[in-house]
Amino acid sequence: MYRVMLADDEPIVRKALQTLIDWKRLGCEVVFVASNGREVLEHMEEEAPDILVTDIRMPGADGIALVKYVKEHELPVQVIILTAYADFSYAQAAVKYGAADYVTKTGALDGLESAVSRCCSQLEKERRAEGEYGREEAVENFLRAVLDGSLYDEEELEQRYRALPLRLENYLVLLFRFRLSPETDSGTRSRIYKSLSDFLAMAFEEHMEKMLFIQRDMLCVLLKGMEEGYETAVRAKCGQIIEMMDNFMQLFVCVGVSGMGREAGDLKRLYEQAASALAYRFPDGTGKLNFYREGTEPEEIRLPGEEKWLEDICGAVEKGDAENAVSLFHGLLQRQKEYGCTASAVRNSGMSLQERCRKLLMEGEADERSRQGRPGGIAHQIYGCVYLEEYSLLMESLLKNTAQAMKGAAQGKESLISACLRCIDDHYRENLSVSDIAGRIGVNASYLSRIFREETGNTIIHTINEKKLSRAREYLVQTDMKIYEIAEILGFENVTYFSHFFKKHTGLSPKDYKDKTEHNQK
Repeated sequence: MYRVMLADDEPIVRKALQTLIDWKRLGCEVVFVASNGREVLEHMEEEAPDILVTDIRMPGADGIALVKYVKEHELPVQVIILTAYADFSYAQAAVKYGAADYVTKTGALDGLESAVSRCCSQLEKERRAEGEYGREEAVENFLRAVLDGSLYDEEELEQRYRALPLRLENYLVLLFRFRLSPETDSGTRSRIYKSLSDFLAMAFEEHMEKMLFIQRDMLCVLLKGMEEGYETAVRAKCGQIIEMMDNFMQLFVCVGVSGMGREAGDLKRLYEQAASALAYRFPDGTGKLNFYREGTEPEEIRLPGEEKWLEDICGAVEKGDAENAVSLFHGLLQRQKEYGCTASAVRNSGMSLQERCRKLLMEGEADERSRQGRPGGIAHQIYGCVYLEEYSLLMESLLKNTAQAMKGAAQGKESLISACLRCIDDHYRENLSVSDIAGRIGVNASYLSRIFREETGNTIIHTINEKKLSRAREYLVQTDMKIYEIAEILGFENVTYFSHFFKKHTGLSPKDYKDKTEHNQK
């Protein structure tokens, strides 16, 4: 029975509404009668009417105010306005605000019964829709719970399944992944979802059991009533869908198809099979549809000789040759495609490249800015790649950026060595230490020592000593300076230490070296 509330400020009208209409025959019962609009508002929540029949002009709150209240509070109430003939245009305004109908008081009984019947029909339609929505929601909740693993108890799963309008017998699970830009707004996304759902329902016809968007870019489809040898028909249907989505919607879809299931308890396993098939190879122009095959695993197929390719790529990166590194990478990728490497195997080679690039950057002392946003934070992006194109672009960026950083680091080393040599030239007469030089050019002393030795083959101290010996030989041979004067100008504390230093490195004392050189010149 639908609950009815009556409201009119005239007692005789209220009595007539209660007694002259066969509410029971209309499937209704009168739950409250109000004498003004204020009483309606006070008892609206408590009585929860389905239908409100109200006079348009009443003290406290008139009919239009009550219609506005129902609309603003989104109450599930059908409002019928009673109006005198003179207020006819006023009643029409109430309909614009959301009143379900209006009836003039002249000859009101027949008109009111018809209006109530129309309201009851609308309420019944809404209740049926709510029931269907509730059943649909229950099915979706069940499927999501099974797919995400939160519903795994066999007895509970079977019990819930049998209460649903869902039939999983001789069925397949298909996963459709499509390319959807992160910038796609919700309105556009809803239209895409609607178009996909309509097209899939039309394509699979009586085999369509249920569709469920499980990610913003992934649709799960359950096909029922499948027979042995289903692959040919499914391949043809999916081919049509792929062509439509690619050509007309630019969504570039790829599909993974499970094996066949016999009962609801197979659902989780079939979903995992479809996911495995979907991820088996990177989708490209020739591989957008994959059927699950028993015993195939994503890590199965890797390219023989891959290690040599990786070494050559990283060798080019280390030299700062970005163009060659990218060219070698595309060569590797083409060989992997031709050999039939799995997506997992291709990603693993990408992960190996990113790890090697990270080590090169660390060993090359690339500055922190050159490392930001690249190898250290790129692993999750590699694993997240769905399409070969996005994987290729991501790896290109990695190799180019790392090669550029290595080239910059090499140039930085050259500049560092030059600055160190200039500092030695300018200050070798002083009692220089590695820390003194590092402080003057603004680098870490241990880093400077390591880079200098790697690039020149000598230590900084050896280079300083060589500079001092070279100048000492010049002074001894080309000038008449006394040995103590040479010692002083070269920054030695005393002539004894200078003589010891010179003999240690040349095998002769300064005097003997001078005498021998003069003798040889004669």
